[in-house]
Amino acid sequence: MDNIDLKTLQMLGELKKTRSVSHTATNLHSTQSAVSMTLAKLRTHFNDPLFVRTSAGMEPTPLADELILLASQAVVLLEATLCNRPTFDPATSTRTFRLSMTDVGQMVTLPALLGRLRDSAPGVELEITLISEHTPSLLETGKVDLALGFLPPLDAGFFRKRLFCEHFVCVLRENHPRIGSSLTLEAFLGESHALISPTGTGHALLERAMREHKIERKRGIEIPNFLGISSVVEETDYLTIVPSRLAAHWAQRGQIKVLPLPFPVPEYMVMHHWHGRYMRDPGIQWLRESISQLYV
Repeated sequence: MDNIDLKTLQMLGELKKTRSVSHTATNLHSTQSAVSMTLAKLRTHFNDPLFVRTSAGMEPTPLADELILLASQAVVLLEATLCNRPTFDPATSTRTFRLSMTDVGQMVTLPALLGRLRDSAPGVELEITLISEHTPSLLETGKVDLALGFLPPLDAGFFRKRLFCEHFVCVLRENHPRIGSSLTLEAFLGESHALISPTGTGHALLERAMREHKIERKRGIEIPNFLGISSVVEETDYLTIVPSRLAAHWAQRGQIKVLPLPFPVPEYMVMHHWHGRYMRDPGIQWLRESISQLYV
């Protein structure tokens, strides 16, 4: 026999139980001749009688007993594989999820997410990395579970869902000596700026809008991300442009005021991104839903 399937080996177990070829055929919805033919092929293949006639009926040889045991174990493993449906219980899970976020997300979204996890999933842990050009490959390999931020369209196999619309505003210290409750384009161009070039935000949209309107800011200082920029703005006369949710977060301290930009900049979508390989992972599904609920 070049190909012995599991069903064939299961016949041995039924034969041991019934001790009868005819009863085995009946129980397996087969014919007596088919069972006899299969048994003959097995005997030839294993070079063993497998079953011998006794006064009590057909009895298995030691090899047949071993085959029956192995076949039953294989059935259990196969059924466990075919019926496997992974589950996720946030209340008892101790899983660690890996998120890529912008620095804005770490300041604004992360505290709210941690508050939700504290109540619904106290054992769950998070590992946070900054969004970068490597984020898509990390999502694809499973080294990152979700990415939150503004990313350009990704290749096939990636999925995304909108969290909220965002836009840029100008922030400056509350007691700025030359700018009050409104901001003109002339005042905007006349002041020095703290420039930020982050990844994972709509910064490219901002730069494009300024090129279209021929706006060139006076360079005061350039910083690679938003971390720490609030202290610079609070202690200097620099203006800076940031996403509105971050500006609102800083303004709560009362030392920074938020003004509309004196030129139009398109809104952009902040989304979370994942790879199709992990679309059905129940833990990641739960995490996606938990993050989405923060912006309902």
